[in-house]
Amino acid sequence: MKNITLIILILFTSVSFAKVLDQAIVIIENDVITQAEYQSRLKFVIDQYRLSGNPLPNDLEAFRQQILDQMVNTRLQMHYAQKNGLEVKEWMIDKAMENMAQKSKVTLSEFREQMIQNGVNYNTYRNVIKQELATREVQRRIISERIKISKKEIEDFLKHKSHIFKENNQYKISNILISLPETPSINEKMNAKSKIKMIQNKFNNGERFSSLAKSYSDSGNSMSGGGLGWRKISEVPKIFLEGLETLEKGAISEIIETINGFYIFYLEDKKEVSNIEIEERKARHILIKKNALVTDDVAKNKLLEIKLRIINGELFSDLARAYSDDTMSAADGGDLAWAARGTFVPEFDDKIDVLPLNKVSEPFSSQFGWHIIEVLGKRKQNNTELVKKNLARKYLTSSRSNEVLDSWIIELRGKNYVKYITENSNKSRNSILNKKNYIKKQKQWDPFSE
Repeated sequence: MKNITLIILILFTSVSFAKVLDQAIVIIENDVITQAEYQSRLKFVIDQYRLSGNPLPNDLEAFRQQILDQMVNTRLQMHYAQKNGLEVKEWMIDKAMENMAQKSKVTLSEFREQMIQNGVNYNTYRNVIKQELATREVQRRIISERIKISKKEIEDFLKHKSHIFKENNQYKISNILISLPETPSINEKMNAKSKIKMIQNKFNNGERFSSLAKSYSDSGNSMSGGGLGWRKISEVPKIFLEGLETLEKGAISEIIETINGFYIFYLEDKKEVSNIEIEERKARHILIKKNALVTDDVAKNKLLEIKLRIINGELFSDLARAYSDDTMSAADGGDLAWAARGTFVPEFDDKIDVLPLNKVSEPFSSQFGWHIIEVLGKRKQNNTELVKKNLARKYLTSSRSNEVLDSWIIELRGKNYVKYITENSNKSRNSILNKKNYIKKQKQWDPFSE
């Protein structure tokens, strides 16, 4: 009997202790942020500092409070997204993760393994991505609703601030470095300079820059032909700007001397905001929106039936008028205006990219519902003026967006019940922050990171 009583007491004490550990620290309407959630997020943020090699802020108390405030703001925006029917699906998170893996030049499974090896919780990472996708779309919609840029504002911007367009110029660059020791002798400097001049001559006599980089360059990217990829002008150090801006496509720079050695750069390609020719696509679609009665399966099957009717000879335009929930385009038989890539949501653009002309796609989903599309044509257009206007609109919108979003968050907090219940345990928070696991890593010098 005593043993049973002891077991019950232990179980009761364990459950109670677990509840204390995972107590609510913020109430948001009918939701809470728990101590465990906060600790998980705090550890995740610290891991990001550790992996990037950056030191934690000096004021740790303010740092901890900032993280909790951000969690509250994120939770409020997630509630807003849910109330407004904005749903982030698993495939959207997968797509975002795949894009990050591609940027790191690894597969998604390798990307996952790298995170686990670095001590980052993969599920926490996915949840952060999910929140970012949702809040980004919420903020995009708020900005779209609350910031209206007039035609006159765009015209004034083009007239007085067109120099800003240079910030959008991009350069595809490769480099070769002949390095020097930390304290080089005169002979070492002379030999290094002779070697870079020899490479320069070989290029001028017809040898490929990538082959020369593989053979002679001391740079860390030599085995990939010295490629540095596309770089915005803001990402190029000042010592290289003068040469790059006057360099013709397919030419190499003059020799540039730095403390690390001698560089030459090859300008493979460049994109400037002038004489911009872009591909426009003409498509039409039929949209079936989801609701309480129309599930994913119902919407998809309805579109499969419509597609079969098109294959059997019925007109796409007639069926779009009869069934499409996109009332604007339905009136025109589902037709959408000529548009460049980036006009539509990514999953819509992706389908247009791969779909042959005059073929009806399989049903696919986006944040708006389920679609079938048909690509009617593609053309090249000189859209320099349109691009400049769009960039002006984007710049003007961006310059106001922070103020608008800050105001909206304050408004959102005012409309919702938010209560910080208790101060977080300094002891439990410090147990994470005091770990010496965020040692700053030594990074290789990269001329484009300065």
